[in-house]
Amino acid sequence: MTILKKAAEKKPAAQKLVTEKKAPAIGVTKEKKLVAAKPRASKKVTAASKVSEDERKKMIADNAYFRAQRRNFSPEGIEEDWLEAEAEITKKLI
Repeated sequence: MTILKKAAEKKPAAQKLVTEKKAPAIGVTKEKKLVAAKPRASKKVTAASKVSEDERKKMIADNAYFRAQRRNFSPEGIEEDWLEAEAEITKKLI
């Protein structure tokens, strides 16, 4: 038998055997047929789970810096810059 024939005879990996139920009758047995297997649900991975706490703080600090730069580094508004940057980064990571 050639390699191509052997490859054609193999069953696809994403199939499983399912038993089909039929009405009981004399001499009738259950038939089995192949159906496509359902894909498994993967765990949801969020961006927050990929970023360490140090990286997150650096992202917030950078964002707050650019906010302060847009305000020409005036002393009032420092806290607002940080809080807004923290909220923005947290929203992006979730």
